[in-house]
Amino acid sequence: MTDESALELHERTADQLFEVLGSLKGGVMKFGQVLSVYEAVLPPEISAVYRQRLARLQEAARPEAEAVVHGVLAEDLGADWRTMFVSFDDEPVAAASLAQVHRAVWRDGREVAVKVQYPEAHADLLGDRDSLVMVMGWFTRLVAPALDGRAMAEDLMDRLAEELDYAREAESQRAFRAGFAGSPEFRVPDVVWQQGRVLVSEWVGGTPLSAVIASGSQEERDRAGLLLTRLMFDAPVLCGRLHGDPHPGNFRLFDDGSLGVLDFGAVYRLTPGTESPLHKWMRIHLAETPDELLRTLRDVGFLRPGVRADAARLQELFAHSGLPAHSETFVFTPDHLRETVRRMTASMPVALSLAFPPDFVHAQRSLGVGIGVLCQLEAEVPFQAEALRRLTGEWGPPRPRPR
Repeated sequence: MTDESALELHERTADQLFEVLGSLKGGVMKFGQVLSVYEAVLPPEISAVYRQRLARLQEAARPEAEAVVHGVLAEDLGADWRTMFVSFDDEPVAAASLAQVHRAVWRDGREVAVKVQYPEAHADLLGDRDSLVMVMGWFTRLVAPALDGRAMAEDLMDRLAEELDYAREAESQRAFRAGFAGSPEFRVPDVVWQQGRVLVSEWVGGTPLSAVIASGSQEERDRAGLLLTRLMFDAPVLCGRLHGDPHPGNFRLFDDGSLGVLDFGAVYRLTPGTESPLHKWMRIHLAETPDELLRTLRDVGFLRPGVRADAARLQELFAHSGLPAHSETFVFTPDHLRETVRRMTASMPVALSLAFPPDFVHAQRSLGVGIGVLCQLEAEVPFQAEALRRLTGEWGPPRPRPR
């Protein structure tokens, strides 16, 4: 296929994608956030096609009428809900397909963000599930055939259903705030109030990470990349959880170099005393010989007992994706992500011998999106040192490998 015909194919695909997504409600914006990370595996001229259509999709989201939002607030907070605020801005600062956010001043004078879920969010999400799974499977087969788009979409929709539970989100937000309490590097907003479909949190300013990606200095990109990496590896240890939705819209970079962390609806809870999926990922990629790799894969559950595998070809499969684990510092780029996906595609026959443990399936989207954001930032990060700090520090050494 020529470059020109490939571009035409992607333009037609992007238009069809936008048409389908534009007709849906539940989960559309979150789906768009995931698709935006896929752009990194495409050549720049083609990714621009999807970026333009996705921007139109974002702009097409219209907030609910004031009366609808006020109705939810009255039902869940009480008819006198306005007395809980010194002021409440009826114009939302952000709108998505399941909820919108309003800026307000709480009764104690704190600036707050008020997240209000749409009354039909749950029904819309369930109604759109099959269509979204189909679209994501179709899109993935075109841009990244090595990835199981249908499985990723099903996991995404399951996590979205959890995001409708604001009591669960508030619990996760409190866990992250407690875990990073006193840290000069991370700002997690306090939960001010939660009831029903309403979640009130402290307001977080800063520069959106999307703006850093678009026009930030290299120093800002590297700082954001370092903190995102620390968040990935520290949260399982300090909070017992993994942020499940690390797209750029959920982070803010401050002038003092700290990172604001938002949106705890998609959070993976880890079983106490078990090894984090991210540490399993590091152990796999740090294996120095084919035999050591096989032992590690069996130890962490990627190779079931009795399953035979080509150790040398498996090591080739992990060689490129594991480059960050073998470098003192690593520069994440879109080219790195594209090459990783290309090699995964070329190695599909050997990859079929692997099985994803249940805990790793749930963490895969977080890890994949997180690395995708690092590549969007084009950040230089001491990735290996950050991971090993937790592998050999508070988390303890890796579990003994069978001999």
